Amino acid sequence: MAVRQLPGVLDIHVHLRDPGAVEKEDFSSACQAAVRGGVVFMIDMPNNPVPTITPERLEEKKERALRLSACPVGFHYGTDGKNCRSFQDVWASPYVFGLKLYCNQTTGPLLVNDKKTVFQIFEAWQSEKPILVHALGEELAYVLDVAKKTNRRIHVCHVHSQDALFCIRHAKRQYNRISAGVTPHHLFLTTVDEQTLGSFARMLPPLGSLKDKEALWEGLLDGTIDLVESDHAPHTREEKVSAKPPFGVPGLETTLGLLLLSVHERRITLEQLIRWTYDAPSRLFGIPVSNHTFIELDPDEPYIAGEYGYKTKCGWSPFNGWQLYGRVRQVTIHGKQLV
Repeated sequence: MAVRQLPGVLDIHVHLRDPGAVEKEDFSSACQAAVRGGVVFMIDMPNNPVPTITPERLEEKKERALRLSACPVGFHYGTDGKNCRSFQDVWASPYVFGLKLYCNQTTGPLLVNDKKTVFQIFEAWQSEKPILVHALGEELAYVLDVAKKTNRRIHVCHVHSQDALFCIRHAKRQYNRISAGVTPHHLFLTTVDEQTLGSFARMLPPLGSLKDKEALWEGLLDGTIDLVESDHAPHTREEKVSAKPPFGVPGLETTLGLLLLSVHERRITLEQLIRWTYDAPSRLFGIPVSNHTFIELDPDEPYIAGEYGYKTKCGWSPFNGWQLYGRVRQVTIHGKQLV
């Protein structure tokens, strides 16, 4: 076994719950979870209980992150369709990496599924930074068409099904300003796992079939899907076993280990892993990178997920007990050792 130096994971899709739901996660605990998982940069989503849809709320979130997190954190601005005039006040910020648009059911108050409003949002976002969309089915086809008509960059979050993959593949042949991401839980779990995990496998988009899972792997390998994003969405155990369990699963601590499991199984190469977790996120989202930021691990070292607990405040994982690979030994961010 040999310890290697890798660039680390740039995770463009996390829900850090701070402010407003810090019983689930906060910037400090998220940083600890990120370091455990080899993540060196995170971009936080806007659907907090009080959503990030004004410059003032964005500033509040930024200041909390700078004060509480030792890891670099960026943000996606949010929209409810009524705040388009504020876009020009935030899109140039070095802390903002995109606009998040929710066109299907989601956690929080930011659902926008009126077609006229969606079109107006695309027209108003006059920035080269991408519009990230949570969109399924008919809504996905519509936003891809709108992106082409308005000449906007678009990123399709958490592709989860064979049908969604086909839709994106077709759109990419006609328009080249589209990127897409996939989560580890959609790559490694299916509806079969819901039988044992129960509400701990409840997420949006939902898990798919084995055919869906295999199609997602094919989409990664052929370039239809550009990157892997954790969609880290922690909830407490108490919430997950309640009568109305919320959607979402944590992922900061397991994304890298799961992908290194696939390297160990020779399904993918280490170079592909780096492309999907570092090169593509950096290029597509303009994430600043540094030669003084890296992680150290042995890609061939096995470990058990959850064997030493979890750093995420929610304290659980749908992959608990899985044998993963590449326990992170050291994380250095901008020259500062965090482990």
